[in-house]
Amino acid sequence: MIEARQEPDESHYQVFVDDHFHYRDESHRYLDGEFPTYDEAVERCRAIVDSELKGAFKSGMTAEQLFEQYSLFGSDPFIKTPSGQRVDPPFSAWNYAMERCEILARVSTNRTA
Repeated sequence: MIEARQEPDESHYQVFVDDHFHYRDESHRYLDGEFPTYDEAVERCRAIVDSELKGAFKSGMTAEQLFEQYSLFGSDPFIKTPSGQRVDPPFSAWNYAMERCEILARVSTNRTA
């Protein structure tokens, strides 16, 4: 029988997820995964944001409307780096979501035009 590790591996990049709907309530935070590289952790964070945006998007929404939905109710992934490591600039789910909202709204507008 394989036992699950109880403590996170702090030598890896850890992706945690907060809940915008429960802002500042760490009881809703969870560890989504641990990754050996920063790029893999960023990829996971982007996938979480993309999933949230696709789930919230309705045809005809503007980028601003979609971002407002995300910022009120979406998941906010972030990366905890291994001890002593810094990443500059750190991944920002909000910045990434803003970029993706623009793209989703633009693609939707082009399809209906």
